[in-house]
Amino acid sequence: MAVKIRIMKTVSPGTKEIIGRRARKDNLEELFRQNAALALVQGSVCDMIFASDVAQKASDVEVFEIMGSCPQHMTCLGILGDVAAVEAAVQKVKAADSDSE
Repeated sequence: MAVKIRIMKTVSPGTKEIIGRRARKDNLEELFRQNAALALVQGSVCDMIFASDVAQKASDVEVFEIMGSCPQHMTCLGILGDVAAVEAAVQKVKAADSDSE
């Protein structure tokens, strides 16, 4: 697995708008009100689906896909939760990533 991960401990209003236009998650606005941190994970579709599973099993986070310019193209995942939960999920994803090398 070879994924690229970025963590935002708080998300600016403009960034929330960008993500809102691209995300496939019905209650995203409410989730952003309840959760401060967001991790973005980018990689192959297989790696992102695996990362989604690892992250959700690791801690109390919401995972959703963020679409690219073509609806059939998955570009990255969002992992949303409180800071500790997102950091725990990301650590598990990184561990799984290094285990697969």
